[in-house]
Amino acid sequence: MDTVRRVSSGVAAIGGGLLVDQLQHRRILILCVSMVTMGLGYLVISLTPAYLVILVALGLVGISHQSLWHPSALSLLPQRYPERRGFMVSIHRSSGNLGDAIGSLAVGALLLVLAWQYILLAAFPVTLGAALLLWLVLRRASGWEQFQTPSKTRRQVGEQLRSLQELFRSKALLLLFLLAGMSGLGQGGFQLWLPIYLQESQGMETFGIGLHMALLTIMGVVSGPLIGALSDRLSRKLLIVIVLGGKAIVAILMAFAGGGLLLTILVGLMGAFMFGGHALIDAGALDLGEGRRLEGSLIGLLWGNNAIFLGVAPVIVGFLMTSFGYSTLFWYMAVMNAVGSLVALMLPAIGRHNASQ
Repeated sequence: MDTVRRVSSGVAAIGGGLLVDQLQHRRILILCVSMVTMGLGYLVISLTPAYLVILVALGLVGISHQSLWHPSALSLLPQRYPERRGFMVSIHRSSGNLGDAIGSLAVGALLLVLAWQYILLAAFPVTLGAALLLWLVLRRASGWEQFQTPSKTRRQVGEQLRSLQELFRSKALLLLFLLAGMSGLGQGGFQLWLPIYLQESQGMETFGIGLHMALLTIMGVVSGPLIGALSDRLSRKLLIVIVLGGKAIVAILMAFAGGGLLLTILVGLMGAFMFGGHALIDAGALDLGEGRRLEGSLIGLLWGNNAIFLGVAPVIVGFLMTSFGYSTLFWYMAVMNAVGSLVALMLPAIGRHNASQ
């Protein structure tokens, strides 16, 4: 189910990003449509007992999330705050991670008193309320009209594709796409399989597993914006190398840690590194495309590329763990991120800003 959700959303994100750039002046509407569509997908899941229908609905959720929401939101933020691009992209991701952490705890508590179908059923009115809030607040934001005016100039699809093709002649952009794929492969199975490792290898109960997963996410919420802000003042290349290398080192330590307090500390440390890399890659690609009005296309392609590899990774990791043992999870992540860190060394120094900015 996770693979279907991720792969479908990844494929759709590629086309969604191109569409968002054609309709830049309609991005608020696109954000609202995305939110409502996600709610509809959860509504269908809550009402049907059929596994095939659930898969289709999960695909709908993934498509609306990846192909509409992220290209729209992550094209608005860098255009509105170009001098703080890394920070704003990181805040976007950290906000999502914070929602994941709070949502996981809330759903875990609700499951004590409600069936999961009722929880998903309640998600629909919540998404409707969020869409209404977006529509009312963003359109009235200070300076919004002046910001939106340049986006109303229409251009032909052929011109957009030619500009994108020119950008892909850049070695730096190709390396960023390679890194996005490797990063997806490297951690795609981690959040899915870590709870199983903690249960099967460490004998941890549900509460302990929940605390460790919350720690993993919350550390990323705190560290992500800091890493993004540093990348606005330094080179994104430097921070990408550090983040990928850090994940590799922590993964090796986790393979040797066994259990206890040391493992808990390493889970938190992994969270501090794990969620910063994708935001830096996004920001680096947006640096290269600055002024071309290709933000949605670049984000759609990057997130699509990443989501496809994120979807494939759990299957690969699952096969390795069942064949060679649970600790393979950490060795796999260490190798993929170490190789990614070496690839990142070939990047040019992109995204360097002066402290005065």
